[in-house]
Amino acid sequence: MPDDTLTEEQQTALQVACDTEVSGCLFLMRTEENDRDRLLEITRDHVRYQHGKDYSLEEIEEQHVTEVEV
Repeated sequence: MPDDTLTEEQQTALQVACDTEVSGCLFLMRTEENDRDRLLEITRDHVRYQHGKDYSLEEIEEQHVTEVEV
């Protein structure tokens, strides 16, 4: 039988949310810690195609990614 006990690491996730509430954007994404690169790339593409702005993956990570409890 698998062990269902969660460790501290398994209880957090990464989240990114679009800051453009005024424009009606509802972009919100959460993923596991080990999927960080995919989260950053999807967010970069969203901002580029929906808002016409280019950010580096580092800028997105530093300014917009937060750790959240799940």
